[in-house]
Amino acid sequence: MILTDAEQTSDAPDMQVATWRFAEGPAVTWEHRLFAGNPHEKGENVGVYFCGQKGVFHLGWTQGWSFYPSNRKEPVIHEDAALNQPDGQNIKELFADFLDAIRTGRKPLCDIEGAHRATTLCLLGNISMKLGRSVMWEGEKETTGDPEADKRLRRTYRGAWQYPDVT
Repeated sequence: MILTDAEQTSDAPDMQVATWRFAEGPAVTWEHRLFAGNPHEKGENVGVYFCGQKGVFHLGWTQGWSFYPSNRKEPVIHEDAALNQPDGQNIKELFADFLDAIRTGRKPLCDIEGAHRATTLCLLGNISMKLGRSVMWEGEKETTGDPEADKRLRRTYRGAWQYPDVT
């Protein structure tokens, strides 16, 4: 079942396709189908697929990664995920890496800047969907230059909390 906008219970859609075009490099298409996934697709239903000329790379969550070559005569390459038990998470390693990064002055594996950039793309896809049109992103200024889109870049803070002025 695919939920319509009126039936949604979250601020992210049940099914969405967004395409980003960058000044340099290839266009990137994101397809989100959390509850409308096809059970006959390869592997688990969580992860990311990278589709290229030489094949499809799937990076999953609990089942590792797989590469499906375009040439079907070539074998599929797969590597299982290395997850800690009993919870199937690697949070202890991430905490240790973060503390080591503080000690050594290097960036941690899960750097906040990378997370910010990845989140920005998802946020822009959702804003575009809700507005029903494309939006342009000015990365240096972190704005769309579109007042209607820009007001959706952040939520209204509660109580005494305020968004810091970074200009």
